[in-house]
Amino acid sequence: MIGRMIHRTNFAQLLRAAMVAAMVGAVLIAASFLTAPLAAADPPSPPADIRESPADLLDRLLRARRFDEAQRLMQRRMDDGDRDPVLLYNSACALAQLGQLQAAEKRLLECVKAGFRDFDAMEADDDLEPVRASHTYEAIMEARTAIDARAPSAVAPRPRRKSSVPDPVAQWKSDHPEEYRSDKGYRYDHGEEGNGGENLVYATFLDEASHARMKRMLDELATHLRRAYFGKPPEDIVLVAIVRPADAKKYLERPEVRGMYLHSARRLVSRDAGQSLQHEFVHLLHFAQMERTGQRHPIWVQEGLASLYEDYEFRADGSVEFHPNIRFNIARRQVVSKTAKHWDQLFALSGEAFMQDAERLYPEVRSIFEFFAREKKLEEFYRQLCNTATTDPDGSSAVEKAFGEPLARVEDRWSKWMIERGAIDDSIDQNDASLGITVDDAGDGVRIRSFVLKSAAKAAGLRVGDVIFEVGGAPVRNRDEMQLAVARLVISTPVEVKFRRDERELTLPVSPRALGR
Repeated sequence: MIGRMIHRTNFAQLLRAAMVAAMVGAVLIAASFLTAPLAAADPPSPPADIRESPADLLDRLLRARRFDEAQRLMQRRMDDGDRDPVLLYNSACALAQLGQLQAAEKRLLECVKAGFRDFDAMEADDDLEPVRASHTYEAIMEARTAIDARAPSAVAPRPRRKSSVPDPVAQWKSDHPEEYRSDKGYRYDHGEEGNGGENLVYATFLDEASHARMKRMLDELATHLRRAYFGKPPEDIVLVAIVRPADAKKYLERPEVRGMYLHSARRLVSRDAGQSLQHEFVHLLHFAQMERTGQRHPIWVQEGLASLYEDYEFRADGSVEFHPNIRFNIARRQVVSKTAKHWDQLFALSGEAFMQDAERLYPEVRSIFEFFAREKKLEEFYRQLCNTATTDPDGSSAVEKAFGEPLARVEDRWSKWMIERGAIDDSIDQNDASLGITVDDAGDGVRIRSFVLKSAAKAAGLRVGDVIFEVGGAPVRNRDEMQLAVARLVISTPVEVKFRRDERELTLPVSPRALGR
């Protein structure tokens, strides 16, 4: 998510990086003997009653970071035959910021072919950050060395304005200036100081206790993720926001999208403090590492690792245990019916192709990573992935090195494990254990909306409006997590339910009753 929608470079699918580098190098060296850069086409003379020329309008839109409108103007000029290298370069930047990564990479190569030579500006331009780890960008930088050595007199076009990623915290506060109250505004806080945690800024509408609980969870998760996979923390300030329902549609385009991390804006937005927050938080740290190392990991790795951390717990010894969640049964049914995508095909998918089949593929890649963890190969796989990223773009070799077996053999073992493990209980049916309540999401839990007849929760003393955030030791931060927690209950076996009533946090024992009885 896509948001977080990540696309692997189109060139990586068509050509090896070395071939791209060679092609780019040839283009650069040939173009270096041009006596002058390509000139921008003169815009038509505007009518006397129009004060702003097309060039001025484009410049204003770029400075205001209104990339969608700017790209439409630039596309019209390119459709009319304008191949000015700076126009092409600015278009590549706009496309990158709009998340159209394959188009941005193609346009970046076009601008180099057209004569763009300001590679220092290219390296310093934050607008190109989303494509900086692509094979195309790396190839251009490799070829840049060759042209600098062979053709030092190459002419560079006029420099483009420098840009930077907007301060995500300042932007959020500008958009939401109200002081925090229970019904509006946001509460702000920093991550754990030391080890880069201070670069994480939290903005939530949660009450003080729930906010603190979320912060502890993320601080603990960040420490684990840095130690296990990512090393260093983010170098830039990053905003992590639990968004109010009234503000959500500004950042999350569809109701079913629970969260999104947008790396170009350094902003994570989640509807609640549950699985979607954990998923996107892994993306946050993963992107920071990929940017730092200049790597772009395949989409199945990005989404598989993030999905894995939707449901986990830390053991007393500090190790992590991953639990099957609502995705597991979907993946298992695919394996049983032999409709699961074969790994060699799955690993080769572009980001766009993956997202087109996301409902089917997310469960599969999570189950793959859960299998890696069960086999105690997860961290070794990731280490091998980072070591072989330039020669193993789809991660197949990393799997084989971690397991010491051919990919097909590892896939067979995964399939067998999925079948033998059996389905998990992820539903609450007639005569199953139940608390006897209907609920709504509340950001940090579920709010009781009503009770069914002979409700176990009502008999125990819970009330309409109470917000449940833990059942039997399992965190409950949304309805999906509530359903899984209740599905694990046993009729008449008491379970502790933690909930918030007004500003107090309380605990009551509840004895589940059979649903419908």
